[in-house]
Amino acid sequence: MLAALAAGVLGPAAAHAQPDAFPFGKPAIGKKLYAEKCAACHASMYGGDGSSVFTRADRKIHTAAALLAQVQFCNQRTRAGLSAEDEQSVAAWLDQAYYKLKK
Repeated sequence: MLAALAAGVLGPAAAHAQPDAFPFGKPAIGKKLYAEKCAACHASMYGGDGSSVFTRADRKIHTAAALLAQVQFCNQRTRAGLSAEDEQSVAAWLDQAYYKLKK
């Protein structure tokens, strides 16, 4: 019913639109959180500024859901203390800066 309403009011494309993978994510906040909570670990694991894990040819993240799941995994594993909104913000920034995933 809701899809039919969306199709009628917003046109056919809206009925098939993908929901935002990071609805509460704010990339500017994510960039700051990454610098504070994530960058040092990434640098120690991957060298340099740690961004090579995002740009390598054989990267394992190919969907927005997988990106968010990886951020959540890292947050839990390192006990970084990020809230759910923080996790979405970090994922939104990583997507904007590196991944450019289809949502």
